[in-house]
This record gives sequence, C-alpha cells and structure tokens, in this order.
Amino acid sequence: MLTCEEVIAELANFLDQEISPDDFRQLQIHLSHCSTCRVIYDSTRKTLRIVTESRSFELPEDVSSRMMASIISRITSDAPPKDPTS
Repeated sequence: MLTCEEVIAELANFLDQEISPDDFRQLQIHLSHCSTCRVIYDSTRKTLRIVTESRSFELPEDVSSRMMASIISRITSDAPPKDPTS
C-alpha cells in the first residue's frame, strides 16, 4: 500500500487522471483507508473546482509549493499543527 507521502506526491496526477491504472487503483485503496489523505484529496478537489469555476485568480507557484510543503510536514509530523494566530 502507498504511504501518505507517496499519495500527496501523486495527488495532482491523480486529480488530473494522469497516472497508470495500477497507480490509480492503489491511490483509491489508500484513500479508502486513510481519513487524513481523503480529507486532503477532497479539500484539494473542491478548491480546484472553486478556482476553476470562478476563474478569478491564478495561484502563484511559490504559494503552491509552500502549501504542499506544509501539508507534507503536517502528515509526517506527530506534533499538532501550529496555531496561525499565536
């Protein structure tokens, strides 16, 4: 079974359906067992749909990279996420 890190690394390809049938099946299996990755997948899919439908802005590459790094860090860390207001 794929790890959470592998799923996150392939998430864009999964959403674009640009992966092999075997990888697609493995990602589906992982998402069916991992609530954390399922929430990330659902949130990412919904965000992309909102942005695509609104066509109001384009996400800068550096923002996308920082978001992905933050998601991976939170998945691999045992510590709870930092409170952005503190």
